[in-house]
Amino acid sequence: MVEDYNVARSNHDKIVITEMNGSRYDPDVTLPFDNLIIVNPNFNTKFSLPFRKFHELQHILNDEQHKTYAFSPLAKNDAEISANAYAFKMLANFYFDETTDRYSKLYDFMAYFGIPMSLESAVLKNI
Repeated sequence: MVEDYNVARSNHDKIVITEMNGSRYDPDVTLPFDNLIIVNPNFNTKFSLPFRKFHELQHILNDEQHKTYAFSPLAKNDAEISANAYAFKMLANFYFDETTDRYSKLYDFMAYFGIPMSLESAVLKNI
């Protein structure tokens, strides 16, 4: 996905996703001004790595250059809600085929990507 986004961007504007080992308490971080996503593979969360990457990617795509984001999908501010919605939509496009009734497989989808039940209504709204 990032490669597709980068095709349309100039060399100094490319999005970079990198892994940096931190402690289990260090969340993923996005630096939109630098188009940089730093993923900590050791971060202790039930959210899947694909969800985390799509979530953080949306922070860059939202073009809020003045902020830094630490992974916080349960926050209720607009930026986090938007990042979650984007991640749900992108993951659903990969997970479901055209013939699948997405609503009948909702819980399988959520379990597969480590999405907690507290986000069920947001998932339903966005898939």
